[in-house]
Amino acid sequence: MRKLLLSVLLLVLLLPLGAQDPVFSQFYAAPLRLNPAFAGIGTAPRLVANYRAQHTSYPSAYTTMAASYDQPIEGTPSAFGLRLMSDQQLDGAYKNTEFAVVYSYDVMIDRETHVRLGLAAGILSTALDFNSLTFGDVLDPIAGNTGAVTAEQLVGASKTSADFGAGVLFSAKKYFAGVSFDHLNRPDESLLEVNSNLYAGRPTRLTVTGGAQLDVKRYSNRRRPAYVTPNFLYTAQAGFRQLNLGAYLGYGPVAVGGWYRHAFENADGLIAAVSFRQDILRIGFSYDAVVSDLRNVPGGLGSTLEASIMIDFGSSKELQRRRKADRYNDCYGMFR
Repeated sequence: MRKLLLSVLLLVLLLPLGAQDPVFSQFYAAPLRLNPAFAGIGTAPRLVANYRAQHTSYPSAYTTMAASYDQPIEGTPSAFGLRLMSDQQLDGAYKNTEFAVVYSYDVMIDRETHVRLGLAAGILSTALDFNSLTFGDVLDPIAGNTGAVTAEQLVGASKTSADFGAGVLFSAKKYFAGVSFDHLNRPDESLLEVNSNLYAGRPTRLTVTGGAQLDVKRYSNRRRPAYVTPNFLYTAQAGFRQLNLGAYLGYGPVAVGGWYRHAFENADGLIAAVSFRQDILRIGFSYDAVVSDLRNVPGGLGSTLEASIMIDFGSSKELQRRRKADRYNDCYGMFR
């Protein structure tokens, strides 16, 4: 019965509704997932890794892993990066993998005002383990699973398509705002033979971000800076919309944050996060609490947990002085 349920859910995913991208609660800790224009915002190479386990008590919970590398090109306004994401659904039976090469270009309007342009080009691969699924046409009301071969027309166990995205970031003094578009070409990820008029590929995703990094001078000193970083994220894909509102409060190497997530149709969740920074290393953890009616699902959905690791070589003491360079803007501090 559980496998049949997974089969029904899978067919829903593959039909006209289309798939949707996972959204990290620690979106600030996955900058290249938000906007390709974030590539190279620091002064040196940067490595990022993210892990998300969504609704951990639910049988078909989502598990997402992502990683990225980016760096500025010395002496130029250009930067490049690589990003990778793997998303598993339905107990691992259905998997999405994304890989992209990212390029950004910084346009300096004046010393404190910049516009960054970003492009991403890569592939979107979808894979399905048919052996883990049981389709309805092989079930008998009395005997159960007959062991027969399904009559479903299965195109293949995997599908790979080209995938493109673009974005723009604007920054001035301590403030920034950006907009990006993923899956501009709506890559085909369908594994079943369906009418092309019913499925037009992965829906294009719109992401809008904004925020600031504000120093709290009364409590700041050279060894232990104090700051607040109010920020928001809005994303829309197909019929899904989401808004995250919150802030980070930092003092020295420790920062704590909270966000309210709203899905427009209903209040969705509350997010709490903490991060620790030591020289070039930053580690973050977050916990999502469901506040919608989904919390009443029999057996409960369980918590959503995330972990992030960022290694920013630009945070080393040797490179600290470069933060005063013309191309550097500290409003992106929360993304480093």
